[in-house]
Amino acid sequence: MDPINISQTKKDDNYFKLQQALHLKSNLDESCILNQSLTLIANKWTLLVLMALMQGTKRNSELQKQIDGISPKMLTQTLKILIGYGMVTRKAFPVVPPKVEYQLTEFGKSTADPLMALLEWSSKWEPQLTKLYKESL
Repeated sequence: MDPINISQTKKDDNYFKLQQALHLKSNLDESCILNQSLTLIANKWTLLVLMALMQGTKRNSELQKQIDGISPKMLTQTLKILIGYGMVTRKAFPVVPPKVEYQLTEFGKSTADPLMALLEWSSKWEPQLTKLYKESL
């Protein structure tokens, strides 16, 4: 079987696995684990902060510069939420001026696979997504 067919077979398998899982144990209400997961992390700033921290430990100012459009208040709020979820750690150094660094925990790093799948999907559909994004502005 050639690589293209193997790749398509895997995508078809994932589609059918997801279809079965949702059919068997989910009515997509608040008891659904997928609903719960999406409620916790599927917002713009949370995902962008997670992706920025995938690159390694960062200071608040580095995150602020990297994540276009996030306000200092929203960055602080998002980091506090992620720390509360156990996805990010905050390390403060006893120096003047204060130095604080943020880093992903193992739980935070575990989002790499689903984020990579989202990146691959976004790349594959980039022209269509870019068009839709521009139309939504």
